[in-house]
This record gives sequence, C-alpha cells and structure tokens, in this order.
Amino acid sequence: MLIRKTTSEDVPLLPAVESAADEAFLTLPELAWVARDGGWSEDEHRKRVNEGYSIVAVDEQNSPVGFLIAERRGSESHIQGLAVARAIQGRGVGRALLNRAIADAQKEGVTAMTLTTFRNVPWNQPFYERAGFRVLEESELDARLKAVLLAEAAHGFAYDTRCAMRLSLAQRQP
Repeated sequence: MLIRKTTSEDVPLLPAVESAADEAFLTLPELAWVARDGGWSEDEHRKRVNEGYSIVAVDEQNSPVGFLIAERRGSESHIQGLAVARAIQGRGVGRALLNRAIADAQKEGVTAMTLTTFRNVPWNQPFYERAGFRVLEESELDARLKAVLLAEAAHGFAYDTRCAMRLSLAQRQP
C-alpha cells in the first residue's frame, strides 16, 4: 500500500472513501446514523491539501482508499479525520496512514498529536491506544480540545461517548 501526500486530483474521490469507511458504523445500532451523516466536503478536503496536512493510501490504480487529515496547532498536530474504505479495513491501512502522519510530524518538530474519537468503538479508542495514544482526563483538556468535544456534542455525538487522546512525540524514536 502506497501512502503519499494528497493531490488536488484525489480530492473529489475522498468523500466517497469516507462514506465507504463510515459503513462500519452500520454494525453499531446506536451509531448507525454516523454512516448517513455525511463527512468532509470536497472544499474542506481541498483546504487541508492547500493549508493543512493530508495524506492518502492508494491502490494499484493510484486511487485513494484511505486518508488522514490533520491541522497544526502550535507545536501540536490535531488529527481531524482518518478513514479507510470498508472493503479493506482490518488490513493495516489505517495503521500505515497513522504511522506516516506520526513520522511526518516528528520530522516537522511536532511535540504531540491529539485527536477526538469514540470511547467504546473497537476501531476508535482501542486502535489509537495500540498506537501509543492515551485518553486525556477531563482535567487535562486544554481549551481547544474542550471546544472540539463540545462542538461534536452540538453536532449530535453524546459527550460521554467521546474522548480526547494525545500522543507525546518528544520521547518517541523516529
């Protein structure tokens, strides 16, 4: 699986990748609505390509089958989205995207990576914990992460089902 920077030609294909990834939520009745909720628009993806961080996993035809998008916030990078098409989930594509993002962040001098995710969804919190992220307690949340979690709650995600996580890059070997 090739992981590379996202190009403008990839952007129109990314909403379909995310939609295919979100089909996994259909297996969880209480979260099935996530599969129909829509995701990042082409304009939002284009902004990440031009101003943020966006990488894709591509198949043999150089077509995106997964992506990771992030935004730099001071010395930290916040992962805003990681999606892998449902048909190839469980094959290490998400881990490869995450590993590449971590390596790129370390090269850029990023001290930590953060994200928000579902607590009890097997391909969410446990996935990131296996990669070294740790759940932040409420008292550890900075204003930015609190605002992200509150915005997610306003969008319909139950606050207590979500968590913020952090990976310190200071001690990690590149």
